[in-house]
Amino acid sequence: MDYSNLNKNLGQFFFEWTQKYLDNDALVQLNDKNELHTVSYRQLKADADALCNYLQENGIQKGDRVAMIAAKCLFHPRFFYACWTIGAIAVPICETLGDKEMSFIIGDSDPKIIITDKALNAKVTANAGGRKTVCLDDIPDGASRQNAAPLPGMDFSPEEIAALIYTSGSTGMPKGVMLSHKNLCANALDLPELFQLRKKERLISLLPYWHAYALSIEIVTIMSCGVTIAIARDMKDFKKNIARYQPTAMIVVPRIIELFKASIDKKIEATPESKRKLIDKAIYNASRIFTARPRLDGGILRIFTHHTFYDPLVFSKFRQAFGGKLRFIVCGGAPLDLELQIFFKYLGIPLLQGYGLSETSPIVSTNLKEDHLLGSIGKPFPWLLPENGGDYTFKDEEGHMGKDVHGQLLVKGTCVMKGYWNHTDASAKSFEDGWLNTGDVAYQKEGYFFIEGRKGNMIVLIGGEKLHPEHVEDAVKNSPLITEAMVIGEKCKNVYVLANVSKDLAKGLSDDELHKKLKEEIQRTTTHLAPYQKPKDVLVLPDFTMEDSTLTATMKIRRYKIQELYGDKIEEFLKANGEEIATKHEVGIASSKVFESLADMHIDSK
Repeated sequence: MDYSNLNKNLGQFFFEWTQKYLDNDALVQLNDKNELHTVSYRQLKADADALCNYLQENGIQKGDRVAMIAAKCLFHPRFFYACWTIGAIAVPICETLGDKEMSFIIGDSDPKIIITDKALNAKVTANAGGRKTVCLDDIPDGASRQNAAPLPGMDFSPEEIAALIYTSGSTGMPKGVMLSHKNLCANALDLPELFQLRKKERLISLLPYWHAYALSIEIVTIMSCGVTIAIARDMKDFKKNIARYQPTAMIVVPRIIELFKASIDKKIEATPESKRKLIDKAIYNASRIFTARPRLDGGILRIFTHHTFYDPLVFSKFRQAFGGKLRFIVCGGAPLDLELQIFFKYLGIPLLQGYGLSETSPIVSTNLKEDHLLGSIGKPFPWLLPENGGDYTFKDEEGHMGKDVHGQLLVKGTCVMKGYWNHTDASAKSFEDGWLNTGDVAYQKEGYFFIEGRKGNMIVLIGGEKLHPEHVEDAVKNSPLITEAMVIGEKCKNVYVLANVSKDLAKGLSDDELHKKLKEEIQRTTTHLAPYQKPKDVLVLPDFTMEDSTLTATMKIRRYKIQELYGDKIEEFLKANGEEIATKHEVGIASSKVFESLADMHIDSK
């Protein structure tokens, strides 16, 4: 893509795209009667134009903020493109936020109108601070514009702000990332070619539109190439009817992949022994030919047997559960278990991990079906290349910078945000001599990026050893018994795990038996780690949830909140393990700024 030609705003692009794909299906969803309901590009444009008229009639002008607080639905694409057609700034807000955070974001962004649904109307109105709220069902659709010509979109600079994406606020109140029309276009419009997306394909995703990745991919990339977005009504619809939607591509978070894998495991366990043996043989054969890269290696006979026998007889059956047309899955939002990537590769559904953050619109790097390295977060995205006006480097603790350095990843280029809304000081702190500091410790090997962890999360043991907790957390979560984990150890002699456990797998075990089993599992999953990285003990805590704020809206752990809720238990646990120094003061548990990152396993080549 020629970045110098990004001279249109998203409203103008939307007009062009909808005219090009008029009668293609833009959106699809199963209705209450379990029938597929489709929305064409023609209808979507008419619906968006009707919303444009409604917003303008209610005094919305270029630069005004319009918020939407609702579960992911068919109205969202209409909302974004209506805003962008008239130059308003779209503010998608997480519908599951507590009152404190919701009212803060509404107050900070100061929208003139808030669009919501009937189920959330009372909550939103209570947090709106007197601002106008309207239910989406009460807004006219395209039928109100019969025979009216499509609106071409206002002529304004693509440097204007298109959206405010609020970070999850794990260490404080959220900040609104200002993304321009050019930011989003530069990030999204390379993807059709990179992922070989063609019109009439179908993408399904559960990611909400206040997540920068869903905004960029679904709302911009998909619309630009005539692909259909399948919008499941909820998690139940997604899990139950994924085969009905017949997606060719999917965007998920790791927890969804873990659910898929658990479902497959249950089906395997329920099959007769003879069939299980066949599946085991198929997996073993695949393990001898699949590599971390796209190529197969392991002998012509094994490869031939896979393609002609095991794949059609075993793996294709698993693919049918996803509709039979799924070409790849993109997974982000949290670290992804390497074993899951390997397993889905055996199935013939590449699980592609990338990396990014809201502040970079969001993609920084990604693996591709034809060019991937399992365990990595892929190669740098085109906007980071010097020929496109971008660049990247790494900065170590001594301040040395370079592409061969192991340290914090710094980036610059067209996709870097304009700053944080109403937070000029925070914006300034994010930049170093023109570079955006991602805060992530990373390195590059053979052209691929690897993420090790967050600089701010680093744990320093009493002996001086330093480690990133994510590296250990990723390892222990390889155990099916551990559903979530947080590693602690600041000022300790050893590191420890605070764990949530699988209710099904823990059923029937006494506390002592569970504790013993957990320690065995942790020992098994951390054999590859350095001695000081191996947890000494484990403490079981109640499940981390969004309701008690121990999980963010993007399903990442809030370290400070876990410490706040369970500090006494943690201190008692550490004392029992002889950690006298750590328990003389507040236990230092690493905390992090939450951003919508797409991070992979933290694999170090050293």
